[in-house]
Amino acid sequence: MSERQLQQDRGNARLKFLDRYVGIPAVQGLGVWRRLRGRRAVPATLDTIGLIKTAGIGDTVLLTGVIHDVRVKYPDARIILFVSANNAGFGALVDDADAVTVLPVRKIARAVRMIRAERCDLLIDFGACPRFDALLAGLSGAGCTVGMRTAGQHRDAAYDIVVDHTSAHEIENYRALSAAAGIPSDSQPALTRGPTSAPEGAPPYAVLHLWPGGANFEERSWPLERWRELAQALNDRGDDVVLTGGPGDVPASAGLVDAWSAAGIRVRSAAGIKPEEALGLLRQAVGVVSVNTGVMHVAAAVGAPVVALNGPTSGTRWGPVGSHTRCVASPMIPEGYLDLGWERDDRYRDCMKVITLATVLEVWDDLMTEAADGARETGG
Repeated sequence: MSERQLQQDRGNARLKFLDRYVGIPAVQGLGVWRRLRGRRAVPATLDTIGLIKTAGIGDTVLLTGVIHDVRVKYPDARIILFVSANNAGFGALVDDADAVTVLPVRKIARAVRMIRAERCDLLIDFGACPRFDALLAGLSGAGCTVGMRTAGQHRDAAYDIVVDHTSAHEIENYRALSAAAGIPSDSQPALTRGPTSAPEGAPPYAVLHLWPGGANFEERSWPLERWRELAQALNDRGDDVVLTGGPGDVPASAGLVDAWSAAGIRVRSAAGIKPEEALGLLRQAVGVVSVNTGVMHVAAAVGAPVVALNGPTSGTRWGPVGSHTRCVASPMIPEGYLDLGWERDDRYRDCMKVITLATVLEVWDDLMTEAADGARETGG
């Protein structure tokens, strides 16, 4: 599937309409059948465990710690991660899954057949909003299903075990689902693939990720002039700058490299590189500054120091999880206002613009000191 198709699927009005106005009654219908059948407990023996996460690179990364704990609890079980084309690239890099199955979001009958073919003893749906995921779980034929009840989403009727979605950090919601299935989880997200060391003699570099994914793109973006000033300041501190992004960000990133290079800034673009290459690039960076998006979570999961810029997104609920991370909040709305990610509030359309360069550099310098102290303590 092309990058254009992926973007269309993420914000496709028709798919959203069908998910709500067809998905809700379909899930409720399955709920009637579930009530007649009765709730089922987690089977005593688990040979095959299915995990559904069909959207979000960052969400998939957050889930890696839970998947690891599932593997520790059931070392001999077959663990299958069900994803979509949206997050398949990074889903394929999850260490503890035996298989990653890409479900077609436009072909629900085929998706159901793919899940049923795996004959899961336990199926956990980690989605908070899509009825598509809940419908797949209800039709999966699994021995027991676990999923979230999210206020206003009407997606929980068909699960055997239901966990309320809360305003805690999303990783805690994932851990609550796992715990409800009898699998305690406290492991941190981690991605271990990709290069672990930089080429000999390579100059130190900082990674900047300018491009938010999903809805509210403009509202979640920091001004380009601020990014240019940050790149110059990082050069002054001795670090080159690398810009990251998806395939769709390649032209814009290349344009910035041309303009900034002409102004004397040491910068290059790595936009569009393969996911496994991105892991190595982020791991070897002295640090990463990113808007709150999937790459931010990837960077934290490979152990890079991360500064996350948060406007409408709450760092408390969606911030990076790692050993050296910081969140810079907008003074206009320090805890953000997004709940499920697609809401809009025009009062805060300029919330990212009030984050100052001075604030970001102060946080960056503090984080670099912390990371250096940590490396000395561990002998790194």
